[in-house]
Amino acid sequence: MSTGIFGLLSAPSRDRFHYWQGQSGQWWIATVFPLFSSHITDASVYVMVRRDASGLAHPLYVGQTSDTARRMEEHLHDKVLQAIRLGGNELHVHLLAKTEAERFAIETDLRNGHNAPLNRQNSAAVFGGLLGLGANYRNQQHQKSLLGQFVG
Repeated sequence: MSTGIFGLLSAPSRDRFHYWQGQSGQWWIATVFPLFSSHITDASVYVMVRRDASGLAHPLYVGQTSDTARRMEEHLHDKVLQAIRLGGNELHVHLLAKTEAERFAIETDLRNGHNAPLNRQNSAAVFGGLLGLGANYRNQQHQKSLLGQFVG
């Protein structure tokens, strides 16, 4: 049995598939992989997930891409690290969208249906300057609060 953080991140899931419900009420099937899955090169809608000890899946980030492996590599030093800090250990991948427009629609449906902490954006940060710095500080404090909820 693997030990340490990489053992946890590569541990097999209890389930091979997971269904996510969007705000529309539509259910979307996703294949479950370890968070560090670099072999999935297909276009997808993906969810970075924290699976807790009781087996519940908590969405941390929802996105879409034309190349999942490339996108996860781009996220490695940002969203993936943040997901790990929040207990992220799975990547759920919806592979059935046939077009980019369909991927965007599904991503939007899922983002609007779930309160994924890493999808939250503060519009004040966009303006930069002191407003941006204040928003960044508040966001850091919020992330610490969330981390306390997930760890505790």
